[in-house]
Amino acid sequence: MPVVRISEETMERLKKWAEPLVDTTESAFVKVLNAAEKALDAERGVATPKKPEAVRQPRRRQLQDKLPEKELRRPLLEILYELGGKARVDELRPLLETRIAPRLRPGDYEPVSTGDPRWWNAACWARNGLKKDGHLRDDSPRGLWELSEKGIRQTEAWLRKKPDSFIDHLLAMPDAGKDSDFERPRSGPRQIDL
Repeated sequence: MPVVRISEETMERLKKWAEPLVDTTESAFVKVLNAAEKALDAERGVATPKKPEAVRQPRRRQLQDKLPEKELRRPLLEILYELGGKARVDELRPLLETRIAPRLRPGDYEPVSTGDPRWWNAACWARNGLKKDGHLRDDSPRGLWELSEKGIRQTEAWLRKKPDSFIDHLLAMPDAGKDSDFERPRSGPRQIDL
């Protein structure tokens, strides 16, 4: 495939012919060439030939095939909080995958252009969003993800509201059964008194 270099000015002119998020550079060139050929044919008085088919765009993946990026934000903040507020990417990535694995869909494991799975690419975009929102520090060294004060407060608020399990309550009060007026242990199936 030949490589063509164009100036910034020409590229800006070409963008006027392109439909955002639909056209590629090639399909925009095809539109320009089709318009130019039509104008030349009209000038020469030649009948316009049948319009060639437009360059076919690859079909975008359906949203149902992948976990939405926004659903990665909370697990990402919680893991960073559990790791003391900061973590290196190579430490964070396997922990995040383990945490979100039950919710990942088949499309999440497909590779993107970098070779990483789609879920990790979405996590990196989620990180960028969290930085813009002020939940992650934007001055951390490369490869280190770090909570900001706002991110710490948000994560602590989520953890305070997180419903505890019944087992957590039992572990917190190990003597609960000794002072109770239960005649027999209450765990497991029991007969109902009529």
